[in-house]
Amino acid sequence: MTSHRPFALLLGGGGARGFAHVGVLRALEADGLRPAAVVGVSMGAAVAAAYALRDDWYDAVLAIGTRAFPPPPPDGGEGSTLAWLRARRMGAEFAVRLVTGWGVGVPAYDAGRQALATLTAGRDLAEARLPVAITATDLRTGARHAMRDGDAADAVYASSALAGVLPPLEHGGLLLADGAYADPAPVDLARAIGPPFVVAVDVGQPRPAPTIDNGLNALQRASYVTSRSLAQARFAQADLVLRPQFQRPVHTLDFGARRECAAAGIWAVRAARPALAARLSGHRQSAA
Repeated sequence: MTSHRPFALLLGGGGARGFAHVGVLRALEADGLRPAAVVGVSMGAAVAAAYALRDDWYDAVLAIGTRAFPPPPPDGGEGSTLAWLRARRMGAEFAVRLVTGWGVGVPAYDAGRQALATLTAGRDLAEARLPVAITATDLRTGARHAMRDGDAADAVYASSALAGVLPPLEHGGLLLADGAYADPAPVDLARAIGPPFVVAVDVGQPRPAPTIDNGLNALQRASYVTSRSLAQARFAQADLVLRPQFQRPVHTLDFGARRECAAAGIWAVRAARPALAARLSGHRQSAA
């Protein structure tokens, strides 16, 4: 489109599945659809910050260093003794690090912070070329905390610091962790900083119910149902939601899947072209 209704773009969390956001942005721009504001949560915060601060955002996000992070657990469907033993070892390591420190991702903390500094080019959110906001959760109060200025790497880290994996960020008396805990889809914030029309990207992936035959299985399933129900309720407030479809289950830490996730984002935009054209065409960039 040579002209279109202005819109704010909301990029949700999802770990490695969040690489779909770069595909969404790439495909939107290829169709002449450029957001007037961006809001990011968790992995969506990394993409939002890079997009707002760098001209080479696409390559920068796909090149982000993640080797220091722990690998995803073995696929339960492998059925091999080696996979079972590896899962037991990783589970034991996770438990030990959880009760003796901040979590299994702590050994990757320094490398992760350096990767975010590189991704954001050491810049301040206030230097962004369009309005941008990043959200985190204050663990002490449970409130959503929005950041529009300050060190971009700090903001992205705070927004993506998964409890039990990475230490939260102490910032101005707040203890900040992953933004999705308080609000997985801050549509109201997107409307507050940009146009009232909000396009949101939900990279959540449905999980089939496992065999539930003990308390741990029930607790894990209840936690998933709670978080997914909250996300669905919040995303429903957007004007248009794009939901990339992944060809296989993609674990939060499966960073090796970044390019297939980016491809899923591209296809999500292509599939939504009729809806995007119907909702966004016929308005000039300057339109309210």
